[in-house]
Amino acid sequence: MGDRGCCCQLLLRAGQLTFRDAKSSIMEWTSISALEARIEFNESANNGLVLTNKYLPEELLSEILFRVDLKAMLNCQLVCKCWYSILHTYVWRKKAEAILGQRLHFDGEFSWLLYYVICNNNPIGKNLLKNHSGRSGTNKFWRILSNGGHRWKVECPPAGAPKLPSSEPVFENEQFCFVTSFGHCNKEQTVDLVSEGFPPRFLDQFQPPIVISEWYSSRWDCPAAYKCSAVLKTECGLVLKTFHFENILDGETQNTWFQVQHEFTNYGPGVRKVTFTHGGIDQKFWAGHYGSKMAGACIKVNLPKQMPTESEEVTYMVVD
Repeated sequence: MGDRGCCCQLLLRAGQLTFRDAKSSIMEWTSISALEARIEFNESANNGLVLTNKYLPEELLSEILFRVDLKAMLNCQLVCKCWYSILHTYVWRKKAEAILGQRLHFDGEFSWLLYYVICNNNPIGKNLLKNHSGRSGTNKFWRILSNGGHRWKVECPPAGAPKLPSSEPVFENEQFCFVTSFGHCNKEQTVDLVSEGFPPRFLDQFQPPIVISEWYSSRWDCPAAYKCSAVLKTECGLVLKTFHFENILDGETQNTWFQVQHEFTNYGPGVRKVTFTHGGIDQKFWAGHYGSKMAGACIKVNLPKQMPTESEEVTYMVVD
């Protein structure tokens, strides 16, 4: 269906046409479309703005397109160059700004693909790790690599250590944490970025910052070792970038919560998955759970810091 048919549906939703008028116009356009010659796009003309013999100002068309659903917006990009231009230069940005509740300021022409990611359930800036502090137990969403000593355990609140920082939103006002034992305890979780709503083209073209973080601590009466790592991988498991961190909590560093954080940038094309691993052990080999504690494990994909211009990309997405 061309621009006239698609816009009849939009105008119908917006209350500008009756159902009978819209249906009649669509049937009329369908019956003669095969006989009509294609009109070359002219920026100074009204191509795409004259619909059902009525002129529709760009401002009104933009407002209508802003209010349709995501699937319709994707398909409307293919109606004509006029609609494509309106969507790419204005509507996608305004829709993304409405979702984020903030203005988006970047140099140059902003790519619509980033706006699409924001509009599509907005995964940007959200914690992609599940069961990050143990509220659902030690195993759910995690793969246990080693379960030494008296095995992994979840505490609420942390035993022998201060409460988790209440100002950190990742904890959601809860006090759950994982705790290790006198044998090595390690587990991992892999996040599929494509499944979480980041198209491969977006990941390759923008290479948005990927931030990993976690809070860790130990008891006041027993030193402990903590470690974590993060690996960026391709779809087939090829390692592209790694980060590794270790710390022994002893003496003055015991009984305090610390945060480890790392940002991956300029990692190149191909990243599709992120694997996060953490673990620890106590340093006195006491029976029970006197090892390191950890909570608030987090993987976030943040807004890109620099955007390619429209001239650097040609991307088409069609939804049947």
